[in-house]
Amino acid sequence: MKKLATSLALALLLAAPQAVAQARTPLLIEGKTTLYQKILTRPGAKLIDKPGASGGKVLAPMSVLFVYGRKDGLVEVGAASDGKVQGFLTEAETIPWQHTLVMGFANPAGRDRVLFYKERDGLMATLTAEKPADAAAPQRKAIADNKLPADSPVISIEPENTVDLQKQFYLLPILEAKSAVLPSGFRVRTVRVASVTKDDKPVQAQRVNPSDALKDFRSGVVFVVDASSSMQPYIDRTRQAVSEVFDRVEAAKLNDKVRFGMVAYRDDPSEVKGIEYLAKTFADPNKASTKADFLKAAEGVKASTISTRAFAEDGYAGLEHALRGIDWDGFGGKFIVMITDASSREGNSPLSATKLSTDQMRQMAQENGTAIYVLHQLTAEGKGDHAAAKSQYERLSNYPGTGSLYFPVPSGDPEAFKAEVKQLADLLVDQVRKAGDPNAKPDAKPTDDKLAKTTEAVGHAMRLAYLGKAQNTAAPSMFEAWASDRDFAKPDVAAFSVRVLLTKNQLSDLQATLRRIVEAGEKAQLQPGDFFNQLRSAAAAMGRDPGKIGQGQVRNLEQAGLMGEYLDGLPYQSKLMALDEDSWSRMGVGEQQAVIDDIKSKVALYQRYHDDVDRWVKLADGAGAGDTVYPVPIDSLP
Repeated sequence: MKKLATSLALALLLAAPQAVAQARTPLLIEGKTTLYQKILTRPGAKLIDKPGASGGKVLAPMSVLFVYGRKDGLVEVGAASDGKVQGFLTEAETIPWQHTLVMGFANPAGRDRVLFYKERDGLMATLTAEKPADAAAPQRKAIADNKLPADSPVISIEPENTVDLQKQFYLLPILEAKSAVLPSGFRVRTVRVASVTKDDKPVQAQRVNPSDALKDFRSGVVFVVDASSSMQPYIDRTRQAVSEVFDRVEAAKLNDKVRFGMVAYRDDPSEVKGIEYLAKTFADPNKASTKADFLKAAEGVKASTISTRAFAEDGYAGLEHALRGIDWDGFGGKFIVMITDASSREGNSPLSATKLSTDQMRQMAQENGTAIYVLHQLTAEGKGDHAAAKSQYERLSNYPGTGSLYFPVPSGDPEAFKAEVKQLADLLVDQVRKAGDPNAKPDAKPTDDKLAKTTEAVGHAMRLAYLGKAQNTAAPSMFEAWASDRDFAKPDVAAFSVRVLLTKNQLSDLQATLRRIVEAGEKAQLQPGDFFNQLRSAAAAMGRDPGKIGQGQVRNLEQAGLMGEYLDGLPYQSKLMALDEDSWSRMGVGEQQAVIDDIKSKVALYQRYHDDVDRWVKLADGAGAGDTVYPVPIDSLP
């Protein structure tokens, strides 16, 4: 991922003399002991160096500042929490921002564009209509025709193409959130958001013809292959299928538009003598530009002659290697094709190298904009593993707005498998051909409706994302408005991705807290009914109030004082935070272990967030390293 840069520029002014005299800390949010007050600046806000001063420096809209004081209608602010005060703003020029909750647009493929409403009542009138999508239709048409009435409840609409966060950095801070249950029974969140772009004015989209822009669209297809002892027939057929597809690629002179790569995985070589590697890149799509290049690089992929430690393989080690070890930046289409005859080790397996669960692995892929296909060989030897693998891989390969990209190969027939690989590779090549020439005839002859339909849907989503980047699509030019986090026509489809901006200290604190909860849970399994006593000890060890934890004083973990205040009041439902002593005691050993395993997997995921240096964001010039934030998906929270 490229480094996200905000350019929310603040001029560093000399602090007032009284601010230099002693270090100061920002004001705390009312009722909190660790969270500081922050504000967002309105357009035209001017920073003055002292009360009553004229002029002032105009700040970029939506600059994020800490509050150091409030008096006589003025707010004293600074870019960081280190005590360096920069000046004053009037209250009217600011918007309080209690939680660092933000939203980003989900890929628009498979859903309608988000409408923004002046007031929540106008949004609710549409949401609670018998058919919300029909109620919104005339509002959409008015916007499309540029004839929006002055009294329309709608004031803006989401851009047509995906907004590229790396090129057009934006935030949609959540100022207020309320849940609502629709007549259909679906629960949605209605949110009041502020639109934030990096400049005073949103950058105008470049008038680029989509066909012209998509002529530069490139796809990378990486096969992640199980190289355990039973897989040689499928490794051979994969090479053969790609070789045949390459003939057409080269004949059409598409070598630079579609690239193939290959990663193989086995087992931990430090644990299994003679196994050679855990995961390894053999063919890098950035380097293998010809059929000869690919075949030469991929010829080293061979099934191991040494048996691995279990039937379930360390497939997630291979996937993580492909996601993090290959440079995907030059590709608009990002595809991983996992090939295996076995399930993968979950994060709770003592044999797992990644410690990541299926859900966390899927989330990593989606953060990278990558689609994962799974071609699962249903061999007779793996009969007892088929159901578990199917359930796992359907979740792993679930692509937003499209569904599962899981494709089983009956009986594990090598020739049927080769045909499937060749069909999929041809379809992915056709995506590139179609992007460059909408009138081009496809090579692929669809034999599997699901494969053809899902590949078209995924390709469409990726082309929209690419167009958003090529056309410089910016966030909508509006300030404050209400929106639904779900599609009107399909309320099971998310319109936004919700994130919490956590600082490095908060993320480290969250990791440490969850490790303590895991320890408490594991000890309590040995001593039934002792879970909250163990949590009391954990609280004392972490310097928090153990007196808060006790029967009758708190009902659940949210009230126990263990979790940081940055999680308090977030508009999401958490099974862990709602966990109380009675519900823990009623759980069977398996249920308790599932809770513990889920927490462990999140701890492993947070470590990857911590190490992902390119995605730590500085919200204002002058902010210290400790005030940089990471956009943690809300679904990743405990």
